This record gives sequence, structure tokens and C-alpha cells, in this order.
Amino acid sequence: DHGVAADPCELVDGDESADDGVIVDQHVAHERVLFEQHLAARRAGQMAGQRLLVPLVIELSPKQLVIFDQIAEELSANGFEVSPMGPRTVAIQAAPAGVAGSDAEILLQEILDGIERENQAVSLETLQRKIAASTSCRAAIKAYMPLDQPKMEWLLDELSRTEYPMSCPHGRPVLLRYSVKEIEKAFKRI
Repeated sequence: DHGVAADPCELVDGDESADDGVIVDQHVAHERVLFEQHLAARRAGQMAGQRLLVPLVIELSPKQLVIFDQIAEELSANGFEVSPMGPRTVAIQAAPAGVAGSDAEILLQEILDGIERENQAVSLETLQRKIAASTSCRAAIKAYMPLDQPKMEWLLDELSRTEYPMSCPHGRPVLLRYSVKEIEKAFKRI
């Protein structure tokens, strides 16, 4: 995991940075929150899935089929309900809670392809983290979605409760901080 434990609310609201500008990436912030919630729920054995109205039937490559067979049990433990339908097809009947039905196929493919890229057996912990990271990314608030003030405050509050609030599970920063001097410099005022 990347990041330095700090309270992003202090960075946004702190007195010593009253002249600083702070930009929070709402998608990355929500992704961090969901990632840690997902891992905690999985480790507690409380992962929920949501049934799709219509199962999604998808075709997998031979490599994806091998990986699917290896991780099917862990997928199930993370809220997926996927069953073989034919020699190269599977049906997704349920996806992890919070993931839109339209994203279930993309999410499954992303997980399978991500493990394939590893080119080696991954540990259960690594597998759980990869599934949690992909799922949280798909379920997180989108980057340009308008948020009202209460939702912004909720997000910062939830973020402050995480273990690593300064980065997403993939290592991207949650917030950027600029001093007035840096902003003036960027606008060539100084």
C-alpha cells in the first residue's frame, strides 16, 4: 500500500494552510474508502453481492478460463456469483455490492487480466487486495460527478477514518496542495 497516514481533513481545514489551495480527487478519495471497507468486510467474511436482473454471459480467453478456475472460490467470497455455461463462456449472476450491473463484466475481465499479467501464483492476500482495488475503483464516485456540500463533508469524514487516506490503492494521490506562492508562480505573477 502507498501513502502516509495523515488526516486529509486537517490538510483541507488546517489553520496553518489557510492561504493554501487543496484539490481533492473525489474518485480517488472514495476509492480509498471503499477499498478499506471491502477488505475489512472480506476478512470478516461479510461480503455482499447483488444479483443482476439478467445474467451476463461472457466469453473468456483460454488463459482467463484457467485463472477463473483458480480463483473462482475467492471471486465468490467477494460477492461474485459466476458459473460456467459452456466450454469458454461463464454467466455472471451477481456482482459485488455497489458495482453497477453494466460494470460487472468489465470488472471480472479486469481482475482476470490483472492476475494474468502477474505471470505467477499470487498469494491469497494479494488476490484479495487486487479484487478489492478493482471493485472499489468500479464502485467509486466518478471524477466529474457533481457533489453537494453534505456529500463532500461525508466523503472527507469517511476518508479521515481510513488507514491510508493520502492515496488510492493504486498509489495515486488523493489530494494536491498548492501554496498561494505556487499558484501565483504558475500564473507568472511572481
